[in-house]
Amino acid sequence: MNKSLNQNRTNSKFSCNRGRSNENKNKDWQQERQARIEGLVQQLEQGVASIQSSDDFKRWLKVASRFHTYSLNNQLLILFQFPTATRVAGYRTWQSLGRQVVKGAKGISILAPRPYERVVEDKANGTQEIVKGISFRTVSVFDISQTEGEALPNITPGQLQGGEGEELYKRLDGLAEAEGLKVTHYDLQGEGAEEDTGYNGYYLPGSKIIYVKRAAQVQMVKTLAHELGHHFDAGREASSRDERETVAEAVAFIVASYYGIDTTAYTFPYVAGWAAKREGAEVIKAVMSRIQETAHRMLALLEGEGAADNEPD
Repeated sequence: MNKSLNQNRTNSKFSCNRGRSNENKNKDWQQERQARIEGLVQQLEQGVASIQSSDDFKRWLKVASRFHTYSLNNQLLILFQFPTATRVAGYRTWQSLGRQVVKGAKGISILAPRPYERVVEDKANGTQEIVKGISFRTVSVFDISQTEGEALPNITPGQLQGGEGEELYKRLDGLAEAEGLKVTHYDLQGEGAEEDTGYNGYYLPGSKIIYVKRAAQVQMVKTLAHELGHHFDAGREASSRDERETVAEAVAFIVASYYGIDTTAYTFPYVAGWAAKREGAEVIKAVMSRIQETAHRMLALLEGEGAADNEPD
């Protein structure tokens, strides 16, 4: 009996030590992963800062500042009259950018606000009051396709090309399914159209759908990782769009890089563009913890680790 008891104690001690060993290995692995994530975030900061300090980016920023952000009503007016419009500006703005509206081009009518002041006199009391208000007038704007002249500077990232990432795409698709999400190549917003819609994908949390446009395998991997980044970003709903996009794209970059896939050609200019009104490093620092937590959680799930292992040390 004593022998049996001693044997049980030995087995128990061995089992306990093995448990501690596995726990230590898992902790070391998490720390190594976190260090890699931090290194990749630093690489992203440096890459974005490099783009934003370039002459091409500064020229692009100067041109971008000339384009107005139109109200929802005017956006709808533009869409109704010119569904394929991409960049819209007034006649003189196009001239100032070295482009001329082509002869015979039909203007797109929108509503422009016109502030006014008028003096209202109360003869009975002998007083005057200044009344301020806003009226609207119709003005014409033109899409870039209706103009000709100097090419505008552009930092829009080109599509990634290559066949790598097939296995990672399967893992990401499986992760989406485990989260109750449906990944589809059918564009609900574009009614199934396959032409270039100007976007590579989107995430519809209410419908639990992720759309990924058909493209080269490596581009589809990055897009799916980006949209899943939105899904796992705990601070998504309470932040601005530039921060949401920065988090999602940074997470896509980290996840892809972790599996040996380079997306810098797309990610760096993408983040630089969204951070155009602020220093890129400032935006990244503002959402640093969200980037790291989201990337760590996604990588843990992709590696098949339990929920208890999802939090970074």
